[in-house]
Formats: sequence, C-alpha cells, structure tokens
Amino acid sequence: MDAGSNIFNGSVVFGMSGESDTGKTELLCDVIKKLSERGYDTAAIKHTKGDFTIDQEGKDTWRHAKAGAGLVIFSTPSETDFLLKNEMSLKEILNKVETFGGFDAVLIEGMKEEDIPQIFLEEGKSAEDLDETVDNIEYEIKKKRISNRLPGLNCGDCGFENCEKLAEAVLEEKRTLGDCEKLKAKTDKVHVRVDGKDLPLGRFPSKMIDNTMKGMISSLKGIDDIDEVKKIEIEIEE
Repeated sequence: MDAGSNIFNGSVVFGMSGESDTGKTELLCDVIKKLSERGYDTAAIKHTKGDFTIDQEGKDTWRHAKAGAGLVIFSTPSETDFLLKNEMSLKEILNKVETFGGFDAVLIEGMKEEDIPQIFLEEGKSAEDLDETVDNIEYEIKKKRISNRLPGLNCGDCGFENCEKLAEAVLEEKRTLGDCEKLKAKTDKVHVRVDGKDLPLGRFPSKMIDNTMKGMISSLKGIDDIDEVKKIEIEIEE
C-alpha cells in the first residue's frame, strides 16, 4: 500500500471507503488512535453524499447563512467551527487543511472516486490488518517528511528518477540528503532568524513561508505587482 498522494504535498493522504455498515468509521478511528499513540498529528475528513448539513434550522448560525453569509464561524471556548456554504473539491479542502497547521496525515472516510491511496471495505469482508495499515502510513509519513525537505525538481541528478525515490533511499539509510545538489540552492531564498539564530528550513516550510508572505503582502496598499518584488524583510521585536 502506498499511502502517499499525488494531489497534496503537505501531509500523507489516505482514504477508507466502501459500502454502508462495513466498519469504515471504526477502522478510521482505530487508525487515528494508533497514529496518535505513536506521536503523529492527524486530520480527518468525513464525506457523505446527498443534501446534508450539520447546521440546524433556526439556530443563529443557520440564520446567518440564510441571510446570505457565505462563511459562518461558530466560536466557543472549546472549539471553532467553520461552515462554508459551498462545495469544495478534495484538493481545495486539503489546501485549507494545510493552513491550520502541519498534520502528519489526513485520513478520509468516503470519497472513493478520488485518486488517493485507500482501503475499500465490502460487506462480509474484513479490513486489512490494522497494525499493517498503521505501519504503512507511518512509513509514508516519514518518507513525506524527508521529501518535503527536497526541492521537488525531479531532475534526476541524484541518480533517482524523482525526489520521492531519493527520499525513500534516505529513509532506508541507503543515501543522504547531501546527495541532492540542488537542495541548498532551492531553499536559500528564504531565511528565518530568531534572536539572531538562523533556523534551518526544508523545501515545504520554505515554500509555505514564501507563499504566505507574498499572499499577505500582495493585498497591502502600495504593492502593485507582488511578482516584481525582489526582497521582503519583516522584523518583529518584543
């Protein structure tokens, strides 16, 4: 089982789908529990077909949406719920998940039509061994962490056909990150210093900081074209 995903770079994506009452939710919860016990952070997506909403008619949030709000946020001391009143593709959902923090794995119940690694459960058939499933997802998480530190150019200069293959070799201790000649050049344009100390950045955090800063700054007055900006400096003092 390959628990990777070709539509998302931040986390490992893995799905569980199948017929009703085949144990999808139970399996998903068991996998989440075991990954949590191993120290990994997970996000879960539940997909269902049909016209369904967790909002309740007559409630304040329902009234906000009925009045025309495209996004309704329900905030309490224990949780924050975002109710976006339109359908989103899986890729759009995963991109939003990325903004909430670094999850090691995103586990999906449903969405069997999506091109993602997944287990399909059928009535009368048992699921793949739980520990084997968790072991495979953990392997992919470790490989993804290494892959996210590589430039993602798939140039082949390291002797492998793509960065993922090199990451796999690094994970299995057959090669090292030093075998990627372009790694340093790819991440050199983003520098983070805290109290004068340089923090090492891999490809994924470097790219995330770059995109986030450009997105925020592009909306400010005085910035006509963010692509023409050569250097961004931000200094925060406490």
